[in-house]
Amino acid sequence: MSDLQFNNLSCLSRQFVGKIQTAESVRISVKNDIAEVISVGVDSAVNSYEATRGEVSFYGKTNVKLLYSDGTTVLGQSFNADFTASMTNELLDTDSKLVFQVTTVDSKTETNANTATLTILLEICAYAYVSQSVPALTGNDGVFCQTQNTEYLLSADVFSLPLVVDEELNASRNITSALLAESSVCATDYTLTDGVLRLGGDAVVRLTYVSDGEIVTDNLPFKFERELDAAGIDADCQLVVRLVVKNTKVRLSVSDDDTNTAFSVEIGMTALVEATKIGSCDIVTDAYGSDCDFAFERRSVVTTLPCGSTVERRRVSGSLPLQSGKTPVTAVNVGATVNKCTSLERNVQVEGIVFATIVYSTESGTVGEQAELPFVETIPVDYLMPACQCQARITVCDFAVKEANGLQIEAELCFAVDSQHDVTFPVIVSAEEQPFDKASLPAIEVCLARKGETLWQLCKGLHMSEEDLLAVNPEITDPLQADARIVIYNKI
Repeated sequence: MSDLQFNNLSCLSRQFVGKIQTAESVRISVKNDIAEVISVGVDSAVNSYEATRGEVSFYGKTNVKLLYSDGTTVLGQSFNADFTASMTNELLDTDSKLVFQVTTVDSKTETNANTATLTILLEICAYAYVSQSVPALTGNDGVFCQTQNTEYLLSADVFSLPLVVDEELNASRNITSALLAESSVCATDYTLTDGVLRLGGDAVVRLTYVSDGEIVTDNLPFKFERELDAAGIDADCQLVVRLVVKNTKVRLSVSDDDTNTAFSVEIGMTALVEATKIGSCDIVTDAYGSDCDFAFERRSVVTTLPCGSTVERRRVSGSLPLQSGKTPVTAVNVGATVNKCTSLERNVQVEGIVFATIVYSTESGTVGEQAELPFVETIPVDYLMPACQCQARITVCDFAVKEANGLQIEAELCFAVDSQHDVTFPVIVSAEEQPFDKASLPAIEVCLARKGETLWQLCKGLHMSEEDLLAVNPEITDPLQADARIVIYNKI
């Protein structure tokens, strides 16, 4: 009788937890009466969460960028508000590591004197690294095992690292007063060494300001490099880094006598780091004994492995009809959303929308209208397969509008794509021994083996080792190239 050994095998997979929509109400008070809301920009992110068995509660912050008119002057201000929500899923437990994606679906504004009440509809998607543990057959002395080397996700963790990028910039014209400051960032390269995450990326600041009575918006791109304390991340982990902007602060000193173009900007953000480690082991896929067979119970195990990633820039453009009596002035609250990612062979197709508020000058004053530019771009990604799950993040690096046979819109987008794929493999979790009486076998046998049979299949059917079979039949190929007669000496 064979005493089979089993060891616990633990691996992880990245699973979709769920998607919810939650409404948030934000009340904003300003010094002047609000005669016209020109534009509202909303950026939201989850800052922290608490997972329990079957549920996760999360807490986030919304940054609102408001551009409005008091009847004579255009003004801009930024505000912060908190939100909370929860999600249920039986996959969750106290050790779950989660990643959130927050999208603004809709926002509506009501005004009363100097107060604006915003109703914001957020869509929140959550993904979690889920652990699965099973007993796995490892074999034993006297048991012949067939193994397959298998890669699996050994460990995963999610870190939120605070990051501040500051830069000295210059506007194209004299700054009378600043209205709105927006920013977009994208991580282009990163390395982890000795507990330090060295991060490089592209940033763009969009400053909307008043210059000599005119509203102007400058796109001001720059590159940055920072070092972050990452002592809790193992050096041999594979990393995926996403940058989430929390706020953009502008500092400038306005003088009545001098030309004011220089200003400093501080972008507060969070570096969301998914740190994963890939392991490998020899999984027993089949086994037999010299005097027994086994009836196995197998269980399928799912693990998630990384595929390809890339960062690439593309320009997109389009046109919109322009109504008479409206003169485009600028564009504010610019952003982009991804509606769909489709993985192809060594390519990903990204569908989404670039959006902005176009600010117009009319006879009755300054007004804003929402504009959307849909796009479909195919981005090459090495090692990508059709079965991969892809995530694309888009940074709007440049955005311009001009009046020419309508309203012409052009944007430069930076696509950052990461991907994973699920791998399913069977594991033997239990076995029932089925012995037979080997003493009833003749000392010498001649068996007929069929073309295509493997050495493992032959040995398993004869309950002998590969070494013993080849010692008597050295001409055997694996697999057999033709039918063959095999001589067997049974050890009784």
